Amino acid sequence: MSFLYVLSGWEGSVANAHVYYNARIKDFNIPPGKYYLADAGFRACDELLIPYRNVRYHLAEWGRGCLK
Repeated sequence: MSFLYVLSGWEGSVANAHVYYNARIKDFNIPPGKYYLADAGFRACDELLIPYRNVRYHLAEWGRGCLK
């Protein structure tokens, strides 16, 4: 795991989507055919994979993965 991009200078209360939009305007490029996983606070676009709201994904698999 490593940092791919850093955009500093924003306060903690700024919305994620606003920071993402500003980064895309400045110099944050997503290569064609690649995607970034985002949370539900972002708008739908071609570069971001956003989960559906109020849908629980693979909860059974996550619970079994914690058992040893």
